[in-house]
Amino acid sequence: MVPTALERTGNFSASKTKPTDPNNGNAPFPGGVIPTNRLDPTAMNILNTYIPTANLPGNIWQGQVPSPYDTNEALIKIDHSFSDRNLLSASYYETSGNNSVLPGGNLPWSMQAFNWRQQNINASDTFTINPNTVNQFWVTYTRNFGGRLNTPQISLHDLGSTFEPQGTPSLPQITVTGYFTLAQSIAGPVAGTNFYSTRDSLSYTHGRHTLKFGGELALDKDVQQTLLNNYGVFSFSGAKTANALSDYLTGLPVTMNQDAPITALDNFWLASLFAQDDFRVTPRLTLNLGIRWEIQTPPTDPFNREGTFEQGVQSQVLKGSGVPAGLLVVGDPGIGPGIVSTQLAHFAPRVGLAFDPFGDGKTSIRAAAGVFYGSVSGNEWNSTSNYQPFAVREQFNNIQSLSNVYGLFPGGVSPYPYSYNPSNPTFIYPAEIYGMSPAFRWPYTYQLNFSVQRQITGSFSISVAYVGSLARRLPFAYDENYPYYNSTATTGNVNNRRPIDSGELAQIFLVQSMENTAYNGLQITAEKRMGHHVSAKGFYSFSKDIEDVELDNNTTNGGAQDYRNLAEDRGLSDNDRRHTMVSEVIWNMDYFGKTNPFLRNVINGWQLSAIATLQSGLPFTVTTGKDNNLDGNTNDRGNVMGSPILDPHRGQAIVTGEWFNTAVFTSPANGADGTTGRNALTGPGAKNIDMGIFRNFKFRERMTLQARGEFTNAFNIVNLQNPTTTMSSSLFGQIRTASAMRQVQLGLRLTF
Repeated sequence: MVPTALERTGNFSASKTKPTDPNNGNAPFPGGVIPTNRLDPTAMNILNTYIPTANLPGNIWQGQVPSPYDTNEALIKIDHSFSDRNLLSASYYETSGNNSVLPGGNLPWSMQAFNWRQQNINASDTFTINPNTVNQFWVTYTRNFGGRLNTPQISLHDLGSTFEPQGTPSLPQITVTGYFTLAQSIAGPVAGTNFYSTRDSLSYTHGRHTLKFGGELALDKDVQQTLLNNYGVFSFSGAKTANALSDYLTGLPVTMNQDAPITALDNFWLASLFAQDDFRVTPRLTLNLGIRWEIQTPPTDPFNREGTFEQGVQSQVLKGSGVPAGLLVVGDPGIGPGIVSTQLAHFAPRVGLAFDPFGDGKTSIRAAAGVFYGSVSGNEWNSTSNYQPFAVREQFNNIQSLSNVYGLFPGGVSPYPYSYNPSNPTFIYPAEIYGMSPAFRWPYTYQLNFSVQRQITGSFSISVAYVGSLARRLPFAYDENYPYYNSTATTGNVNNRRPIDSGELAQIFLVQSMENTAYNGLQITAEKRMGHHVSAKGFYSFSKDIEDVELDNNTTNGGAQDYRNLAEDRGLSDNDRRHTMVSEVIWNMDYFGKTNPFLRNVINGWQLSAIATLQSGLPFTVTTGKDNNLDGNTNDRGNVMGSPILDPHRGQAIVTGEWFNTAVFTSPANGADGTTGRNALTGPGAKNIDMGIFRNFKFRERMTLQARGEFTNAFNIVNLQNPTTTMSSSLFGQIRTASAMRQVQLGLRLTF
């Protein structure tokens, strides 16, 4: 379902704020009605053609959008024993498919068609040198490529605008704060990687020691042919007429983002060596001691489309009078391929223990701690090639109208198409820059755990554990050119208030190793092994996941309310779930082995399984939907005066009422940051039961037919999603969406 709030009328007398006329000193439109001659033709074309009429009370539209999903899988595996000491294994696995999804938003607008194909080739050799020594060798190749295209392939230009996309066209993204979002998503016909890997591990047992030594060498070659936001992203927030819908109808966006496509290429190596000793100190105590040394070379582009920024330094590679000072690329003094030098001192020690305190084999104490270095993907690293001078990812604050997008640009024409020529690079001013800091250091994580496990009966055991994960030096794209606020600040002069080359340079994102996260959790597990035809397992966790800024996304530039005060953004992770309980039951119906043939062949042999999941809600952030601090970003949070928490036992009333107390939130004054914390509130929890039924029918010695039925959300439980969090929305605080309903899948699987 894709519900939304929508008012399809030009009369705003019922709105919270009457629209004003920006051409008349922001005086209110007479009677709160926009004159016909002020309506934007392109905006009205979209409204009349694509915006459905409300079909529920309260100006709500509700509908369903199909999302077909098809996959195919194939697996071939071969094992061959050359002798009782040497075993060769080889396998080929392929999966491919396609599906069509709504990019997001709250109205059907565009669909994104995905297709993918992944192939894995693996070969391994296990050689027993002697009874105490075994060597294992692996070779792996993985090819994983896919594409995504937006349909229909028409652009804003086809709807009556002067907008000109570069590359394959698709519908734009249009956000009218508090009313509707016509969402779009980045498309790209080719995206994927070729991954080559070889590993070797030698295991040697001597006395009380089991020693392991090994290493790995891998090469990753990424290809990302992406159109970026070439379709245009338009935001209507009420900054021009004091009403977001009025801004839209008059075609006055506060910002527009438009990008140029690029094919990004990145190659990088990964290498590691390790040594480990499992030392049996006593029959009741075993120590695990190890160390790992690993490196990742910085991803490099074969065309050297990588950059960084150093204020005041002029590039010697980029020629021409218009090159902004500070923008440096590969080949400039001190700037090598990959920008960052390969770091060789990544030594990661690990230690663990297993202890039987009573010597009866029924209680175990385990503990471990270690350092783990992270890696950076080529998809993250090549973001620098998406920005000037190689390509363009640009936010424009000077859009004349939706119909005449480039009317205020130099010459009144589009700055696209855009191409890169290092001998004479072109720039769209004020230029937005993205680069890696030469001081970047790879992230690492301290992982800790401590557990006590006790066998209560022969088949029942319980364990209690602490698990911690403390990540350090996580990458974050920091805006080095964040604007200052002054008494003349408006949404239109953001770039004139930037400290570095104002008017020539816009945002300067420099990826730095500067953020941390902390996860701490209590985990309790109870297990009953198979007995009397039934096995069961239950898991419960009580945890908290905190991060310095928003990092749960697929790029390093997660954004912040105020780049000069990042402490405001420290809060819960987007994926934090305070309570989670999962339990599973498997029931083998093998009761009729000695009874009549009908019961034995028809009822016997079936296996029933169920997985029950209970989770507390995900956190969310209350935003104003406006650029209150006038920094050019509409991600500002509201002020909170009092407790927003309401009675948690309100039942289904939340569907039409409020999930939290919206009355305690107010909008900050111009230039001020909101006082509400990021992810300060939590949405509804979730309950779900998945079930399955399986039966194997054996026809011949080597042929088995499996009948299977799988039921997702078997009891069709309604799990509400998070409420509307934008203060300017008429649905602020209300919940209008839910997770997937029951899905049933029936199938047959033949194994031979």
